[in-house]
Amino acid sequence: MRRLKKILIFVVIPAFIIFAGVTAWGYFVLMPKYNEVMCNNTSPDFPLKELIGFDFDDSDEIYVDSSKLTESENHLVVLSPDGRETYYRVEVADNDAQRRRGLMHRRRLDSDSGMLFLFWDVKERSFWMKDTHLPLDILFLNRDGTVAKLHENAVPRSTASIHSGSRVWAVLELNGGTARELGLVPGGGRVIHEAFDSPEEDDL
Repeated sequence: MRRLKKILIFVVIPAFIIFAGVTAWGYFVLMPKYNEVMCNNTSPDFPLKELIGFDFDDSDEIYVDSSKLTESENHLVVLSPDGRETYYRVEVADNDAQRRRGLMHRRRLDSDSGMLFLFWDVKERSFWMKDTHLPLDILFLNRDGTVAKLHENAVPRSTASIHSGSRVWAVLELNGGTARELGLVPGGGRVIHEAFDSPEEDDL
């Protein structure tokens, strides 16, 4: 019995205290720092090593230099309600795999860049922001490129559904705040791109 007490006092209890201390440090110190960096810092060079003690390799992170988007399909113009034209170089997601991935895992998006989702038919659509780290403006577009609905500054990493509210042909994602800068509102503003009908044509 005395030997069991010694083992309990000198081995089991200290081991439990060490285990509890390490667990508490990880939960209350390490994880908050990790979450703060991953959720609030969108810089491509954020100092994970200095903040939490090790390097993090996000092998899924993608960066696309907008200057290299040179095909005709990458050229897009946003026409503001006041007639102002703003040029963008966009990535085009026109198949299921590309549309599912979207702008996930991005931590930087050039100011003149975005992503155009083409569906090639007119239906109600819904998007979410799971694994998307950047706040985005989501423009739901009619067949002629006019803005059917606008969702500004979609919350990063949210799993809430963002619905088009009507049947749309395409969706354009831009950096959060862009739509406000351009003065876009539903029914005001239009996207000009080779995939859209001219405004004289009726929606399908």
